[in-house]
Amino acid sequence: MPEGPEVESVRLELRQLISKTVETIQLTPLSQKYSKYKGKQPLFDQFRKKRILDIVRFGKFLVWRFDGIEAVILNHLGMSGKWCLFMDIENLPTNASHIKVIVKLKDPPNAVFDDTRNFGQFKVFHSLEEVKQYNPIRYLGVDGLASPFPLKEFLTRLAKRNFENKPVGEVLLNQRLVAGVGNIYKTESLFHAKINPLRKVGTLSDAEREELGLAIGEILQKALQDKGSTMAFQPYELPSGTTGNAQQWHKVYNREGEPCYVCNTEITRIVQKNRSTFYCPQCQQ
Repeated sequence: MPEGPEVESVRLELRQLISKTVETIQLTPLSQKYSKYKGKQPLFDQFRKKRILDIVRFGKFLVWRFDGIEAVILNHLGMSGKWCLFMDIENLPTNASHIKVIVKLKDPPNAVFDDTRNFGQFKVFHSLEEVKQYNPIRYLGVDGLASPFPLKEFLTRLAKRNFENKPVGEVLLNQRLVAGVGNIYKTESLFHAKINPLRKVGTLSDAEREELGLAIGEILQKALQDKGSTMAFQPYELPSGTTGNAQQWHKVYNREGEPCYVCNTEITRIVQKNRSTFYCPQCQQ
């Protein structure tokens, strides 16, 4: 699933749509096979002739705002969702095979939301305030991509008693702690901080907690600079059709059995919360 750096990279490319006027937001016939889209076209008709005011991010969610109307659209990429930009509305992009939404604008480019596995969201809310009360957003933790990283608030949240007896490798996936961190950057941040993912949060020293927070901020910013990670099993791509490059500097993620770049020890894989975690047993004792 795309993490914070991937979603923010998508948002930055979609910003070229800001100030453009919507002709139609059309749910495709394919979308009508799924209950979350079925019969929802009238909700999207209210955005006709409205100008796109902004596209903002909350953790891994994108929210589309429009001029002259309080209603907004909440978008989540899910496991495989992606946006594709294209110029000619008569010729949909060839790299989109499961299009659920077509956004036709008065002036190109236009956009389609393609979602192969159908875990994504494209949903109308009455207002931005209603979105902020939506539980997956209402309870988000610190924004991992905030610059500078909000270290003090991170440390306060990490100190909560409900995290104390849980492995840090599991806790970092909790969006109520840090919004935007997923399995890839959790793994890389723990390696960068030299912390074993099996360590209980309560055993971490003050210095280790601070080092972890700084590592998260650094890793996420580095990933954003490289426009996210694209791998064979995560075919993430940007609206322009380009891919991310962050995978080129991964130190441990998806490197089970390969030698650590620092000490040459074989990278180990374990499963936490049904997700693969990779670490170096020597560097992360």
